[in-house]
Amino acid sequence: MRLSFDWLSEYVDLTGITPEMVAEKLTMGAFEVEEIRKVGPDIEGPVVLGEILEILPHPNADKIRLTKTRIAPGADPLEIVCGAQNIEVGQRIPVALPGAKVINRKDGTALVIKASAIRGVQSNGMLCSPPELGIVPAGVETPESSGILILNKSHGELGADIKELFHLYPDHVLIVEPRSNRGDSLSVIGLAREVAALLNRPLKRPDWKLDVSEDAALNFDVAVENTDDCPFFTIRRLSGLKVGPSPNLISRRLEAVGVRSINNIVDVTNYVMHEYGQPLHAYDMSKLDKAEITVRRARPDEKMVTLDSKERTMNNEVLVITNGDKSVGVAGVMGGENTEISDSTTDVALESATFNQARVRRGGRLLGLASESSLRFERGVDVGSTAEASDRATYLFLKYCSGDSTPKVGKLEKAGSDDTKKVSIDLRLGQLKRFLDAEFTVEQVTEYLTPLGFQVSKKDDKVVSVSVPSFRQSDVTREIDIVEEVCRIWGYDNLPVRMPRGSVTADPAEDTVSKARSILVSAGLSEAWLSSLTAADVNPATASYSTQNPDTIVKVNNPLSEDHQVLRQSLMPGLIKCAAYNQDHGRKDVWIFEIGRTYSRLAPGEEDIFKTGVKEELKVAGVLMGDRDMTSWKGTETVDADFYTAKGVVENLLGGLGIDLKRTRFFNPKETNILHPSRSAQIEFDRGASKKEKDNNNNNNNHQQQNQKSQTEHIGHIGQVHPGFSDAMGLKQPAFLFELSLDNLRGLRKANSFKEIPTAPETSRDLTIDLDERVDHAAVTSCITAAAGQILKQIELVSIYQPAEGKRSLSYRLSFQDIQRTLTNEEVETSLTKIRESLVNRLGASFRL
Repeated sequence: MRLSFDWLSEYVDLTGITPEMVAEKLTMGAFEVEEIRKVGPDIEGPVVLGEILEILPHPNADKIRLTKTRIAPGADPLEIVCGAQNIEVGQRIPVALPGAKVINRKDGTALVIKASAIRGVQSNGMLCSPPELGIVPAGVETPESSGILILNKSHGELGADIKELFHLYPDHVLIVEPRSNRGDSLSVIGLAREVAALLNRPLKRPDWKLDVSEDAALNFDVAVENTDDCPFFTIRRLSGLKVGPSPNLISRRLEAVGVRSINNIVDVTNYVMHEYGQPLHAYDMSKLDKAEITVRRARPDEKMVTLDSKERTMNNEVLVITNGDKSVGVAGVMGGENTEISDSTTDVALESATFNQARVRRGGRLLGLASESSLRFERGVDVGSTAEASDRATYLFLKYCSGDSTPKVGKLEKAGSDDTKKVSIDLRLGQLKRFLDAEFTVEQVTEYLTPLGFQVSKKDDKVVSVSVPSFRQSDVTREIDIVEEVCRIWGYDNLPVRMPRGSVTADPAEDTVSKARSILVSAGLSEAWLSSLTAADVNPATASYSTQNPDTIVKVNNPLSEDHQVLRQSLMPGLIKCAAYNQDHGRKDVWIFEIGRTYSRLAPGEEDIFKTGVKEELKVAGVLMGDRDMTSWKGTETVDADFYTAKGVVENLLGGLGIDLKRTRFFNPKETNILHPSRSAQIEFDRGASKKEKDNNNNNNNHQQQNQKSQTEHIGHIGQVHPGFSDAMGLKQPAFLFELSLDNLRGLRKANSFKEIPTAPETSRDLTIDLDERVDHAAVTSCITAAAGQILKQIELVSIYQPAEGKRSLSYRLSFQDIQRTLTNEEVETSLTKIRESLVNRLGASFRL
């Protein structure tokens, strides 16, 4: 929101107040002021209204002339040399006298006027053109800027100050960040109310009054099909208007807030919109088929050309304004080109309405259309000011658009209701003490809240009832909101300085994300930040490797591009594209990860916590391609990324997050299109299978086939990128992916436990086992652990050897220890004997001496 300091001064007495002071007050009142800009012409000194009495040829030049100009009633005329060809005797013109500072029409720099001789003739001032007064831009030759500015008697008496007549004063614009829940802050009056309260000065309203006779011949029919879409709609017809340029006051203030002046009728609607925060729209009555307006939903594939000359195809989600069978505007967003105000317009219909916030937002998004009007409707427009804004605009039409005739004004036709609900909130003074640590009286609370539009009534010595004005009912709904309003005006800098009480605990989700990020960075991966929006898989070269489920995909209405059509269901495709991009830009080795959310539509019956119909899941994924730089003080070595490298990264991550690796299993995956079918795995966590069940499964060497759905939790995937997808993406070397659900992992973290520090030494034994190659490492360790008893401290796989086809030899180092005493050799050997017997009986093992 751009706030003109000059415009603000019409509503608040700013005597002794600078723009910087207003910015500071607004900032302390919870409105962020991003910037202060100086705008407008910098005109100084005597520039007055004069009259040309005589024009004489210059004795020494052909292209310039000598004028005799009077600048005050009865005053002697001044001789002023002028080169403009549009001047005539009797014209009234602006005259800059010696000492005045105006604008150089060629480059916009300051030009100080001096009495000087021009080609031998003394010139005692300068007749001014529009660029020299800052009325039109300097340095641009247009018909309006080519000659002297011609005025008339209606502009005032001779000697009148031109700066006052044309509002030629420099202004300062405060760039205020709009608050999403404060529609009233998108208006001059709304911010003026805040400034007045913060400065403890009264709020002034513009001095205007609409006093017209409503002409019954200008009646207008209006209908709203659904008042949920449009609670209140008004329209008023005016005839006998004249289109022309706006007065300087209007155009300058609009220019200051970033609005281009178009003509007096359109400018008045924009002016009142910025003044009240109520969007308005004017229709050319000659382009309407009849005096009738209907507000309804658009029909499927209904088309309309908006004011930006673009054809829009609409559907039932879009709210439209219609005249008979044709659409003349997208409600709350933009009018139609078919009823646009033109230079010949004399009869207009003025719309002022309140539209449903969500409906305007949805319609604008579907059409890819936004405007100053939709910005305000989306944040909420005060229905209580809808009719007043229409009256204000009508007043300005009569003042600035009447031409030589007296316009006729029709009555304000209405549909719906502008009645506002009464909202009262009880405020306990004890709550002010509790939250602000200061005592407040009823009188103080009344003093702080009344300037903001609240009405305060005393219930008893400890409770007041606060009536919320209609323009604040969207954001002030609870007692704590009233406490905040009191604090804003009282002043945040008045809050007592105290050390915070109580303890602060880390958010579990944020803690998990922070730990995962730290672990992966420590493992040599770099974090990537990618968009949640992605393309639909329609490319034949990659569609067969899609991670998207068409039944649960979340599509984006009105996507900005083909690459932003749907919300992603996996992090893996985006990381592969990122790796390919880095490769194509000279980065051969890419180890990256991302922590982000994926999205899918909920199936019928699934719990919808946020009432959106969409399931969001926090995940972490990584891609390893090429070598990792292992530079250290010992030199440089490289590690080729392969499946086991990725598996090591995942196990390191799981262990660091507090996941019990002994209960984590890597299985042959369910079909995952993007991964290599025989070089990938599904990762699951065993929630509660007993040791006996685990041992039986391992003994059968087929634990991945057991039906443990009630006891296992799927936590992710790992594997090599499918060669077909790798080729389609242009990868020049194998890449390995992993993706884990952080939401699932957070519930699987084991509680921290503490063990007594051992005081006795540990002893180790080596054990080499010959097995069938179908028996995996997990089955062996589970068998050893079950047989060894409590004294087994650690199992370490030392080497793997294949002595013959179908056979495998595994060498282990077993560490034994008791916490409190030194183990005897007999105890260790007894444990080893049990281990050997168990391996022989359960896994069919044999041993080497």
